[in-house]
Amino acid sequence: MSDPMSDILPDATSPERFSAFEAPFLRAPEGARTVFLVTAGACAGPLAAGAMLFGWRALAVTALSVLSCAAIEKAYYRVTRAPALLGRSHACLTGLLLAMTLPAFVPWYVPIIAAAFAILVGKAVFGGVGHFLWQPALVGRLAVAVLFPATVMNPSAWPLLAQNKAIFGDVAQAKRSAVYRQWQGTPAPQGADAFALPHPTAELSSLTRGAEPAYSGLIFPGDWPRAKPTALAALPPIGEMLYGARPGGIGETCIILILVAGLYLVYRNYVKWQLPLAMLAGAWAVAAVAPIRLAGPNNTIETVWWPLLGHHLAGRCDADLCVQVGFTYVNYQLLGGELFLAAFFLAPEMTTRPVTTGGQVLFALGCGVLGMLLQLYFETPIPFYLAVLAMNTAVPTIDALWRPRVLGARRFAFLRRA
Repeated sequence: MSDPMSDILPDATSPERFSAFEAPFLRAPEGARTVFLVTAGACAGPLAAGAMLFGWRALAVTALSVLSCAAIEKAYYRVTRAPALLGRSHACLTGLLLAMTLPAFVPWYVPIIAAAFAILVGKAVFGGVGHFLWQPALVGRLAVAVLFPATVMNPSAWPLLAQNKAIFGDVAQAKRSAVYRQWQGTPAPQGADAFALPHPTAELSSLTRGAEPAYSGLIFPGDWPRAKPTALAALPPIGEMLYGARPGGIGETCIILILVAGLYLVYRNYVKWQLPLAMLAGAWAVAAVAPIRLAGPNNTIETVWWPLLGHHLAGRCDADLCVQVGFTYVNYQLLGGELFLAAFFLAPEMTTRPVTTGGQVLFALGCGVLGMLLQLYFETPIPFYLAVLAMNTAVPTIDALWRPRVLGARRFAFLRRA
């Protein structure tokens, strides 16, 4: 007697029996394309701030980066027919993230070369979307940082459009200004559209590296004759650091919009809140305790441990003010670089982060601690990007160590057996 269901169900060996070809078979609430497009939309805020502060060249770098990523991925797909690369939405997102890490003043060929490394080395060699080990945009950013000299990628003076030249100015027309103290209210130098300013992290670098300290204090100068200036007096007001009026990459500088966009991604559950918080906490802890050096009287060098507590100011201000000075210094270290962009947009890349929440916290702490150590003690223009790439390499190990436990088993039991 024949099975009555045989006429309804296809044969067990038939490819039509199951519509899915790879586990798991759970239906996701949102497709991958939706995730990519929403994340790309979240990039719009920081990029818009970059366009205002760095002008049309920021838009040109962004367009070149996005178009190059999409074109290179399409060309690679035509040649290899790799199914994991099908679809342009992730390529466009990679281009946007890459553009956010690049300065607006780079030559036209830099974003194209960076895009080639991001797509071919960062994604294609691993099999495309969902398979790569390192954040593709950071692979491209690292490549151009290595290939091109510091005069191209990390000059001693970075351009920032003056307030009266915002959006429509040209950052290529930048001059140093002896009267520059803050962005608001300061007109552009004569015959220029932009100020040529040192990067905030470069201004602070003398506190932790170099042969001789350049500063006698953080806020209060030394009380001896011919004391050297203070570190924080050379930096813009902390409020301007928040809304982005300082040198940096196109999407790195406006902390307020990065936070708004990042919190929206947390709300959409694309990013677990523990990851950026742990990364910021790790960086904050290192900046708070890592020793700094100040110039003392008679060419001596004073090493300050736990700068957060302001012990070096003992006797010159009350305890509360000393701690406020320490907090201000730590905040400048956090706001002066690419930490916030890395914490909310680059480290949380779904393919390159650990699977479990505990693994993500460990991963993020490593990114924050390593990135701040690189910023303080090593001369590199992209410390937190390097930290994310280094921790991406450790993700398989973190996943193995922090995998979900079998009921009744102890975590790391396999290490005890060994």
